Amino acid sequence: MATVDIQDIEKRVIQLIAEKGPLIGKELAQSMPDVPVLALWQACYRSQTFRVSHFASYYLRYDITREDQVRLSPSILRDFLSFTLFGLPGQRDQMIERQGTLANMHREISREKIYVAQLVMKQLFVSLGREVRSQLCAFIAGDLAYFLAHNEPREHAASGEMVKGSDIDIVIILSESLPDEIKTRIDNEMTALKSLYLRHPQFRHEIDFICKRKSVIERQFQYTDIHDKIASKIAYESMFLGGSLTLYMEVRDAMSRTGVDGLIEQDFEHALKDRKNAMHTLLNVPGDTIDEETRSLFYFSQERVEFS
Repeated sequence: MATVDIQDIEKRVIQLIAEKGPLIGKELAQSMPDVPVLALWQACYRSQTFRVSHFASYYLRYDITREDQVRLSPSILRDFLSFTLFGLPGQRDQMIERQGTLANMHREISREKIYVAQLVMKQLFVSLGREVRSQLCAFIAGDLAYFLAHNEPREHAASGEMVKGSDIDIVIILSESLPDEIKTRIDNEMTALKSLYLRHPQFRHEIDFICKRKSVIERQFQYTDIHDKIASKIAYESMFLGGSLTLYMEVRDAMSRTGVDGLIEQDFEHALKDRKNAMHTLLNVPGDTIDEETRSLFYFSQERVEFS
């Protein structure tokens, strides 16, 4: 790999920001396509010139490419591209205004996707009727729960369809009294809705869902294997979507009662330390000598998921 001149990159970034005002990492990368993104990140973070503003919220992921190691999301790369604003001294007011605009954009995209999730659940609830609805609850997690959703077009892995950015993760919890036939019906109807919202040109959203008993998720709060940990983390970061608020609060209370929320927070602290160490390593090693193991810390992680 050719040696990259970090100082030259820094000078180019300074010139860009001086001309265009504060920019996020993605805008810098698009304006400098000849520069490897890791080298660009290094130049921006090694510099003493830039004013840096972060506006992401961080949450846990379990990276299957690193033996289910806990990591933070957004990744270092996505945080740089989408949620970090770089400016120059004297651009304070521009930085504040631009950050507000960008944060609101992600919030609005998240709100739109939450509205789609509500539409999906409304269709399901109308089909099931009020009595069944009172014995189940639904919640969402992931990007949407933190208002970090994006609409960048991407290919849906299973179908090859192009979809709009962040997927919509829905968890449906059933009381023990509902018969198995109802669970099967919900699975079938949600699968049909998933297909509709994926392929309909008005939507093009990827909806992932799982339907489980309350007893199942409470058993997963034992936090023993990777599947339990992911299920617990999803419940921890969840946002109520519909159905019985009482049932949802019982699930939340079970998290506190079992102490799993504390275990998740410990894993978060561990992942935060790993993030700081990874950034320190990436900043202090020449870009052309970084091994693949270290380089992988920079890029998007792939998480095991429990959604069908």
